[in-house]
Amino acid sequence: MTTVDSSSQRQTIEQLVAVSQGQFRTTEERVASVIRSAIAAGIFERGEHLSQDRLAKLFEVSRMPIRSVLRQLESEGLVELHAHRGATVRALSLEEISDLYEMRILIEAFALRKTVAAIEPGQLEALKELAGDLQQMAAREGWLAARRTFYRTLYSIGNTPRVVSTIMQFRAEVTRYTTELANPGTHTHRDLLDRVELGDPDLAAAWLESHLREVAQELRKQVADRRLNQEERATAEPPGQ
Repeated sequence: MTTVDSSSQRQTIEQLVAVSQGQFRTTEERVASVIRSAIAAGIFERGEHLSQDRLAKLFEVSRMPIRSVLRQLESEGLVELHAHRGATVRALSLEEISDLYEMRILIEAFALRKTVAAIEPGQLEALKELAGDLQQMAAREGWLAARRTFYRTLYSIGNTPRVVSTIMQFRAEVTRYTTELANPGTHTHRDLLDRVELGDPDLAAAWLESHLREVAQELRKQVADRRLNQEERATAEPPGQ
């Protein structure tokens, strides 16, 4: 498992930190954004310890904003805080993945219906451009950020900020899992927009629900397989290792 100052990952993390400079109003917003991106991209792995001292050194800040951000990320379901071990990247159980996707289906189908009813031609064309950019991207970090922009833009049409923020929080909790399944060259975003363009809210919502259920099934299999592999490795280890 990699750590914050692992030489194999450090440069990538430093690049995320460097890119974030001057992009946020406050230090806490900047730190939170970078850590979210690192978790989503798999730089910070599931179960990995997040040392406050190392993070403070990485961002060149005191431990105070780091502590505040870790508490915030705990409330978002990305981090777990332990009395004696500090913070670790939270791993989702099979049941939690199922629950998250059931909630995503409910709220995203609701929001997509409102988007389809409210979208204007210019907004649809802007989304098509974003989808085209996503299909051409190869860099994982840039693709993840562009995908967040696509969905925030899509659901902002016809929906309140509360709905949009809830959707983006649910998406953030599973992104670190879906990253392993996602293909930057996928046509998924264009397929979704094809349904939006037809102007039928129920048709678009039905396609989205089917897509999310397929992804949820793949994620459950991924997590179950990983758990089985871990159990097999633990069983195979000689006593005392």
